[in-house]
Amino acid sequence: MNRIMTAAVDGIEALPVSVEAEITRGLPRIDIVGLGDTAVKEAALRVRAAILAVGQDYPDRRITLNLSPAWLRKRGSHFDLAMAVGILAASGQVWEDALLRTAFIGELSLDGRLNGTTGVLAMVSALRDAGLKAVIVPAENATEAALVDGIEAFEAEDLDDVIAALNGRRSLKRAMRKPESREAPEENLDYRDIKGQEQAKRAIVIAAAGGHGLLLQGSPGTGKTMLAERITTILPPLTPEEVLEITSIYSIAGLLGKDEVITRRPFRRPGSRLTQAGLLGSGYPPRPGEVTLAHRGILYLDELPELDRSVTDALRLPLDERVVRLNRHGVSYVYPADFLFMAAANPCKCGFYGDPKHECTCTAADIERYRKRISGPLKDRIDLRVDLVSPEYEDLIGAEGLSSATMREAVARAREIQTERYRTEPFCLNGRITDRRIAVYGRMTPAAEEMLAEAYRRLVLNPRSVVKIRKLARTIADLEESLPVTEEHLAEALQFRERGAR
Repeated sequence: MNRIMTAAVDGIEALPVSVEAEITRGLPRIDIVGLGDTAVKEAALRVRAAILAVGQDYPDRRITLNLSPAWLRKRGSHFDLAMAVGILAASGQVWEDALLRTAFIGELSLDGRLNGTTGVLAMVSALRDAGLKAVIVPAENATEAALVDGIEAFEAEDLDDVIAALNGRRSLKRAMRKPESREAPEENLDYRDIKGQEQAKRAIVIAAAGGHGLLLQGSPGTGKTMLAERITTILPPLTPEEVLEITSIYSIAGLLGKDEVITRRPFRRPGSRLTQAGLLGSGYPPRPGEVTLAHRGILYLDELPELDRSVTDALRLPLDERVVRLNRHGVSYVYPADFLFMAAANPCKCGFYGDPKHECTCTAADIERYRKRISGPLKDRIDLRVDLVSPEYEDLIGAEGLSSATMREAVARAREIQTERYRTEPFCLNGRITDRRIAVYGRMTPAAEEMLAEAYRRLVLNPRSVVKIRKLARTIADLEESLPVTEEHLAEALQFRERGAR
């Protein structure tokens, strides 16, 4: 009996799987056991055709393939290559010594070609952690596999290449990773192109610096989406660890192109027909939803009140815990969801309530009903709220405002301060400070404490709002490179926090 190593994807993680092959006397047939899905069962036909197509002998006896561990559900067609190698080894057509500490991933075509598959990055990482020293993958997945350090990845075009390499007739090409680059933000997106919205830019700097959620409210045409889609130009570049993490998620979700590596922070902008399943994840095992696809990046929801309220309310747990918890068929899955939340909303159904240049056609009841489409608990979890108005013509032709480069420098300085401050903590941004630690890191001057107490009474704040304001004021102080949180910092935090609360 031979044991060939491969891996299985479970949620957004992967686990090593061994394929045990045994050939015995009996009528020609193949049995595949080990809790495999339909694609695994159908592998018998693909494997037989591929072996014959490359000129090898297919045993006319009883073949048993066991995918272990048996308790783990096996899904997908990427087990094909490991099964084929197992049969060839059991029938003495490849050297068994060449199989030691080598794993195999890939789907087989009927003519023996290796097709790309999803989840390769997660599977190669799991095999590396299990002690495997080499892995053979389809050429289509070579760039992805090469991202994992500590294991040699080799690419193959077809089954014949794999057999020739195992028997020492020729070598496989080593998978090479793309040259690492710290890509500059897209030149066609720059905040300097947006004039007359300097207060909104200030709010965006604060949001990016501390990881705070942001709601932009204003009439159509005031630049809400233009402001939101440029935020990626002021965020710090991804670390190598984050590149691996995000690329793995997109690979498992089937959204990774050939030779693609995710090197920019994701900017997810789902449409108005977004469902709760599309937001959180769906299927079995769950396919990553928008909150997971936005991990380490931005989730932007345009026209927030137009979305189904059950969808927007489903954001509350991910915003609090930075993960999404799903239960499918009695199995629990926890997916990462640490994103910067941005949303935009019109002030009313027609969009012109409070606009000095346009007349609003909504009734008071219409306005109240429209605003209630964003629940209080969700709104309470959004740290900054900004009301936008159309700029004057003089502002549009005036001097350039803040550019992305200037804003990016401010964000970088503030994040460096936070990284140093929280080096022993499980969080690294002010927006992620746990409620227990805010008293330690959000200390204010006596005058600021007195101002906050007065605001609590006059503005009828709740305890959650007080915590959010403290975090916000801490970020504003960091942008000013100030150790204590002063009255000025608190006043600005109150302005951005409470302006859109009505």
